[in-house]
Amino acid sequence: MSIPIIKFGLILLGFMSVNLANANDLITFGKACLVKEERLNQAKIKLDTLSRRSDQTQTKTNQAWLSLKQYQEEKKQLETSMTECAETAPNSAYCHQIRRRYNELTYRINRKEVEASEERFDGDDSKVDYEITRANFNQRHEAFLAQCRDSDDHYALLQNPDAYAAVCSDDEAKQSVTCALF
Repeated sequence: MSIPIIKFGLILLGFMSVNLANANDLITFGKACLVKEERLNQAKIKLDTLSRRSDQTQTKTNQAWLSLKQYQEEKKQLETSMTECAETAPNSAYCHQIRRRYNELTYRINRKEVEASEERFDGDDSKVDYEITRANFNQRHEAFLAQCRDSDDHYALLQNPDAYAAVCSDDEAKQSVTCALF
């Protein structure tokens, strides 16, 4: 009778050691997922900053082109006034004022064209960088979710009380995707 009890004890001890080894694997898995999740969260913050910067650049570019268009329209109106001045009283104070405003607008138009061109090229680069980074982030995020939220290992982690306690012991970890069921 004692030999079957000893065999049963050894079998039970074998299952417990396999379960402990499995718990250690789950703890390693869970902690690795938490690290990946933290990296993704930091990347998301940087990506959001890059998105804001890209939007600001786009806004500046649009404003520069709008100002340029307004200056060009005003300059066109002044050209008509300058033609009239040349025909009537070319040396009058009014005509000098028109020519001065015309020259000022010409200078501003040249400056805005340069600014708009520079911002457009910078804006295109930042927009492309943002799109590439967004695509890269989305790929990594999908891979993370597949591994650390939608996998059998994730479900096993949540079902194993020892592994769950070891990985999800603090409040920040409990708020994570890794420690949540859905």
